[in-house]
Amino acid sequence: MGVVLRDINAGYNGRVQLRDVSIDIDDRDFVGIVGPNGGGKTTLLRVLLGLITPYSGSIEFRHDGKPVDSLSVGYLPQTRDIDADFPMSVADVVASGMNSPKRLFGGYTKEQRERANDIMHTIGIAHFAHRPIKALSGGELQRVLFARALVSSPELLILDEPNNFVDDNFESFMYDTIRNVNNKAAVVMVSHDRQFVESYAQKIIEVNERIKILR
Repeated sequence: MGVVLRDINAGYNGRVQLRDVSIDIDDRDFVGIVGPNGGGKTTLLRVLLGLITPYSGSIEFRHDGKPVDSLSVGYLPQTRDIDADFPMSVADVVASGMNSPKRLFGGYTKEQRERANDIMHTIGIAHFAHRPIKALSGGELQRVLFARALVSSPELLILDEPNNFVDDNFESFMYDTIRNVNNKAAVVMVSHDRQFVESYAQKIIEVNERIKILR
């Protein structure tokens, strides 16, 4: 798989937050994104996810070197972007990360529920699968969002500050899991953890409206 961004200009309400951005993300790349708050890091992720349309420029997805309409993507947003008052259980939030469509009636398929259950056990959140997300702590919600990002076995894993609110033990587990995922998928991660980024990312990009390739 691959993603090619060329000459991207993007932002909100007519205000440009990314200017002249060109990036190649190749199969099994690990791209670390660093930069100041408000510099456009999350905006770049939202362009990759198709959540915002660039003012100009192009984005192309590739599979086996050929253009495709989309890729299987897992996404861990920042918890501040989540409406924790929305009436959903942990199990439903995790299952919502499935890329294949739900059936019109009856909710998720048995196979999808089994996959969600498997990933909840792996992440260590199965014991509160039926708890409403509004009852979770920040660290618990971060684990749920991590499970949601992984449940579809994505080709591209996008993580926005994944270690927010998590303790040291889970952070270590999370980083090990991300490295394992990277054996099969590309990873794009925004992080202030420069030590981890510099140790494991093949490409490091600094974003502050424009981009600077650090490696």
